[in-house]
Amino acid sequence: MPREKGASNKPHYETAAKAIDSAREELVGIARDIHAHPELNYQEHHAAKLLSDTLDQHGFIVERGVGGVETAFRATLSGGAGEGPTVAILAEYDALPEIGHGCGHNLIAMAALGAGLGAKANLAVLPGRVVVIGTPAEEGGGGKIRLLDAGVFDDVDVCLSSHPSSNSTIIPEEIASDESWSLAMVGYRYIYHGKAAHAAAAPEAGINALNAVIHLFNGIDALRQHLRDDVRIHGIITDGGLAPNVVPELAAANFMLRSRDGQYLSGVVVDKVRQAAEGAALMTGARLEVEPFYPFYQNVLPNAVLARAFRANAATVGLKLDAPIAGRRGSGASTDFGNVSQTRPSFELRYAVSETPVASHSREMCETAITETAFSNAISVAKILTLTACDFLSDPSLLLDAQADFAQRSG
Repeated sequence: MPREKGASNKPHYETAAKAIDSAREELVGIARDIHAHPELNYQEHHAAKLLSDTLDQHGFIVERGVGGVETAFRATLSGGAGEGPTVAILAEYDALPEIGHGCGHNLIAMAALGAGLGAKANLAVLPGRVVVIGTPAEEGGGGKIRLLDAGVFDDVDVCLSSHPSSNSTIIPEEIASDESWSLAMVGYRYIYHGKAAHAAAAPEAGINALNAVIHLFNGIDALRQHLRDDVRIHGIITDGGLAPNVVPELAAANFMLRSRDGQYLSGVVVDKVRQAAEGAALMTGARLEVEPFYPFYQNVLPNAVLARAFRANAATVGLKLDAPIAGRRGSGASTDFGNVSQTRPSFELRYAVSETPVASHSREMCETAITETAFSNAISVAKILTLTACDFLSDPSLLLDAQADFAQRSG
């Protein structure tokens, strides 16, 4: 009987599983090390060196500082059966301010490294190449966007990745053609320039920049009822004056704007918020200055062919899958993996790291990211990533099918 597309090849599994299980102590140690040394975006020198050096020691050809990004790397290993596809496995390793690895990127790095080692164990009999790409600055810095722009992904046919996801592992069996698996996101800094004056003796001589920021918040609140349900707008005041008896001459706020539809975000939401900001300036007499603050993160484009392969390999590995949550697919957050998914077939497996719900970007998630449950599931995910890579290297029709699915969804 012919092998079902997306089903695992048992010899690949046994070889990969043995390699990954043998490296478990090393992989867990690296995850703990990265967790103990949290680094913000584009400052991940310790993690990037640790990961790239480890891949170098395991025989990968490592390029550091790829794409002009100092903390990025690319580790390549070619198969022994000639030319074929290039499958990329993506690692993330940046942390959050104040709370460290509250998004579990130490586990993403661990799973990607493990997947690379598992793939290496099978590459002697496979065509093509596997590349582990170190992608820094996912948390707002847009590292993958810079690497895409620099051509680091140009020869990549398929991208695979993973991400911790509270207490559920979901891979839908059916994916509608119009589905989006994350929120597109862009950020702006709205700066208002006013005029200082004594707030009690001569307030009429001043222009209150803080009032303009407050009007901006109120204007955005008024906008919400006229925007689609999937839109999220949230911000903080970063500057609002230095003394209550001085009319603030400078005030500023940073906002993130999000939607499941990148075109709606850029074509509607951004313009409406800009109009609210301009209105606040007119109401107060302050001068408005707008600066880009976060790069444009595209929404994640799913791929049904990759999803089937991941489901089949999850069953082989024995990772429990949960039923999809009604009315929600993918992530309610944003990621620069979305930009990758808009350029080629891609899939990011979101998997459970806890038996009970735990919020992302929290101190609880930071603690969860070094638990035995998290490590065990990351090992399973490494095996799934490896097997999916092997499926695409060994079966040319899978890549053609994934590319056709991508073309349909992106067209």
